[in-house]
Amino acid sequence: MNRVEAEERQFSLLLALVDTSVGFTKHELFTRVAGYQGQPVGDALERMFERDKDALREHGIVIDVVQPPGDDSNQEARYRVLDGVLGSPAELQFDAEERDLLDLALRVWHEGGLTEESQRAALKLRADPEFRGGLPLERTPGRTSDPEDAEPATASVLQPRQRPRESAFQALKRAADRHREVVFDYLKPGERTPRSRTVQPWATVLFRGRWMLVGHDLGAEDTRTFLMQRIVSPVKDRAAKHPFEVPEDAATAALAKLEQIWATASVGVHALPGSDADIRLRHRRDTREEDGLLVVHHADRHLIADELTGFGSDVAIAWPAEQRELVRQRLERIRDAHDDERTEEAAS
Repeated sequence: MNRVEAEERQFSLLLALVDTSVGFTKHELFTRVAGYQGQPVGDALERMFERDKDALREHGIVIDVVQPPGDDSNQEARYRVLDGVLGSPAELQFDAEERDLLDLALRVWHEGGLTEESQRAALKLRADPEFRGGLPLERTPGRTSDPEDAEPATASVLQPRQRPRESAFQALKRAADRHREVVFDYLKPGERTPRSRTVQPWATVLFRGRWMLVGHDLGAEDTRTFLMQRIVSPVKDRAAKHPFEVPEDAATAALAKLEQIWATASVGVHALPGSDADIRLRHRRDTREEDGLLVVHHADRHLIADELTGFGSDVAIAWPAEQRELVRQRLERIRDAHDDERTEEAAS
């Protein structure tokens, strides 16, 4: 059985308590909440439930307990969090920036493998008529007076456009939260053999749709930002040989540096009018047209080279020469790979 962290279990409990108007009994919560499900019912589970309730109360959450008359066993008592305690989505107002942040948070929630209750929380946020995030609403399970008739949200409800595909994400995020060192193999662009890296992880950040790790590289003895898609081995974590502190502004500083690179690094591109490349590059953030070229910004010359190569003959790189050479090398590798395949087919 997969172990559920206390924070996630308490979060799931809170969302379950918010999701009912009549309350759930302990038995119903034990069968619904991640961390309780599958646990043997007994004193240990009862104590866990009491600890979780206390933890929520310490955060200012008021848990309403409805005690049926004549029930001295406390087994039929119903637990809930009233609408007025946390606020109803209908009362919430979001500006454009807040909606963007909520959109991103909900994407990460869904892809981080949180529970059914987390999906319900996303639906509650989507109930705000002003919210226009990237999570299309297919159907909204309504609140019901009978908890047995409650319709669970399914994975199909949320369809994120953007997700952390890198398998290293969860391992790195967990290690950063716990201040544990990580070891992984990292393949830098232009190198054929990956090198092992030992890192004190500080934060995982999302920049322009790509997940990165910010931390202190013990081998280089310096701060480094690692692109997760270049990690080519399972991430191993271990207790730090020397306890380390994470700078408070680690994530903010890393993102600010990436923004600086983005603002100053650009490529001049001829794009075939009306092509997919033309449409996509024009709508890329900060792209502008100058002297008949699309000036495209980026934060990594190898990543933008990969992207431009994918457009094939629909694009031509005007400048800089170094970027044009990187794209040419990629196109030649694709050509050579196809030649090798044809040779093998002819030989067989």
